Amino acid sequence: MHEKKKKLMEIGMKLIAEKGYHNTSIQEIANKAGISKGSFYSYFPSKKAFTITTVKAFHIQVMEELNQVDVKGDDKERFAKQIAILMKYMEQHKDHIMMYFRSNILIIEELDQQLSDVRVDHFHWLKDNLEKIYGEQLQEFLIDAIIQAEGLLHSYFHWFVLENVDIDKEQAGEFIVRRLHDLITGMLKRESTRLVDVAQIPEIYKSTRGSTLEKQTLQKVLNALKEKVALLDVQQSKKERLYEAVRLLEKEGLEDCNIVVIQGLLTHFYAYDILIDDVSKIANILNIELL
Repeated sequence: MHEKKKKLMEIGMKLIAEKGYHNTSIQEIANKAGISKGSFYSYFPSKKAFTITTVKAFHIQVMEELNQVDVKGDDKERFAKQIAILMKYMEQHKDHIMMYFRSNILIIEELDQQLSDVRVDHFHWLKDNLEKIYGEQLQEFLIDAIIQAEGLLHSYFHWFVLENVDIDKEQAGEFIVRRLHDLITGMLKRESTRLVDVAQIPEIYKSTRGSTLEKQTLQKVLNALKEKVALLDVQQSKKERLYEAVRLLEKEGLEDCNIVVIQGLLTHFYAYDILIDDVSKIANILNIELL
């Protein structure tokens, strides 16, 4: 992202967090950023577009960072590190979080859809982590476990962000994962009856496909992969095969999501060191293991 645009978004977030969406004008944002109102419009056609773009960009950035966490063989440690990263982002971007809490911005229909995508991504992030850690044994209580995990995280986020309680981020990740483990093992040992079944939750959460924002994150990585393929010093015929593999990955990853097919397609890139990082990112976004 252009550095000036990024700075403008950060300044605008801070102002909206302080004054509220409706009480913050484009002129005020432009003045604070040291640019003209016309320059603001060269980046964003309206205050609404500014707000929607800011929410989307922030969430994609967070999801990319979480997807890059790689702790081989230890799913609990990976989950704990992701929570720590999430808390660090919240600390660095408190203005962004406060914008949600203090501003009546949900009247913007497009933003309501973006925040819905955020909730779906959050649900699937928890679901993926819990399934990796506990496997088949948790299936009966999976939704209850996700709800409990959300409760733990949101409560600590509240005290950390809104009440300014100083919390060690690394320790918090490990602590929350341990407390969640206590809750889950308690449910499993007591052979209790589940409280919420998957059939009871809204349809938007049941899809095995990712949200719009997750798809955008995947598309961004696939675009980067194509750019790196173009830089390879190999025969054009080999490049064409790699381009075709990327095209098929776009179809499978964004539409069909056949895990076996995706795993096979990713093997085409293993021979090139410059591509390995993007291959790992794709696997993490789609929650699949590399062959």
